[in-house]
Amino acid sequence: MPRLWLINQFANTPALPGHTRQYEVAEGLVAYGWDVEVFASDFNLTQRRYRRLRFPRLWAREQPAGIRWTWLWVSPYQRNDWRRQLNMLSFCLHLAVRLLPAALIGRCTGRAPDLILASSPQLPAAFTCLWIARLCRIPFVLEVRDLWPQVLIDQGGKDPGSPMVRLLAWMEAQLYRRAQLVVVLAQGAEPVVRARGARQTAWLPNGPDLQLFAPRPLPEPRSPFVVLYAGAHGTANALENVIAAARLLAQRRVAVRFRFVGDGPEKQALILQATGLSSVSFEQPLPKAEVPALMADADAILLSLRDIPLFRYGVSPNKLYDAYALGRPVITTVAGAINAEVERHRLGVTAEPGDPQGLADAIQRLIATPRPQRQAMVERAVELARTTYSRQRINADYDTRLRALIQR
Repeated sequence: MPRLWLINQFANTPALPGHTRQYEVAEGLVAYGWDVEVFASDFNLTQRRYRRLRFPRLWAREQPAGIRWTWLWVSPYQRNDWRRQLNMLSFCLHLAVRLLPAALIGRCTGRAPDLILASSPQLPAAFTCLWIARLCRIPFVLEVRDLWPQVLIDQGGKDPGSPMVRLLAWMEAQLYRRAQLVVVLAQGAEPVVRARGARQTAWLPNGPDLQLFAPRPLPEPRSPFVVLYAGAHGTANALENVIAAARLLAQRRVAVRFRFVGDGPEKQALILQATGLSSVSFEQPLPKAEVPALMADADAILLSLRDIPLFRYGVSPNKLYDAYALGRPVITTVAGAINAEVERHRLGVTAEPGDPQGLADAIQRLIATPRPQRQAMVERAVELARTTYSRQRINADYDTRLRALIQR
């Protein structure tokens, strides 16, 4: 039975809010006969709080779906300041202290992993895992969720020449050049990582579990029309643009309700911005297991991002593909590849980012679209999810590629 260590600081099980890609990949690989151990932080990124651990307790284990899951203690933070950097470094230190001795002893006892797979965007953690793999002569795979440090430049306004960005760029180059395989989630990122030194690459996007997100009938005709946003409430999500569009639609007396489900550093400011808007509600994040029912109750699913160069080619938004699989028209404000895909396959409506009037017009068009045409959008989306984005297809591809690495 091949053994895999899978590392992502922000990995979650379905009982927790936040992304569950590592859980879904691990669950799929276990079904293919792998022994998988996941290492993640117990400090939940969405809720900014510990779920299991209290210092001085430093780790906990559980075994969901046959996965050996290890939760590690890290230092806490609430905002993206120096405490967040300390949070990431504490995870790296914990990885080094726990994984390096385990890998060295494992080589002597025959219990070392056959592969180490580290998932970004936490580059220092991936870099730590790379050197553990090299010291112990274990093949290393890098999964690129976000292109760091490019996202810090494009989104965070960091100076490309700053010492921190230059250090992260050096780590990025080392990871690409030394990994036996670099997996990208966004198809547009593949030529970028190749240009920066990756030798072998694979596009394995985010995607829905087709059993969890099985197609559900559209809601019966009703008023108001329900638009759901479920996800992070951060600066990158540009939700102030959506609230501005909601206010325009309220002025036009369009019967529409916006549900914002999730959390993040901008949530309180957004609640203030929406003061007086009866068409807007804010709700707490839900565990992934409850998301299909939440999405099924909506008439359309909204995906919103700021106009940042990286987002035009370098994102793979899980909620979008969940909406495809469940069978809901989508509303997107993501310039570049995402809007182009929605328009090419006629899966919903699009607007340019940062254009509340354009977004309001697009939503109004979707509300006015006859139900048979919206049903046709749904059928095309379900087919695209099945043929391109399904978690089952991606896990099968992952299994094939990882086995090829350990058989060399």
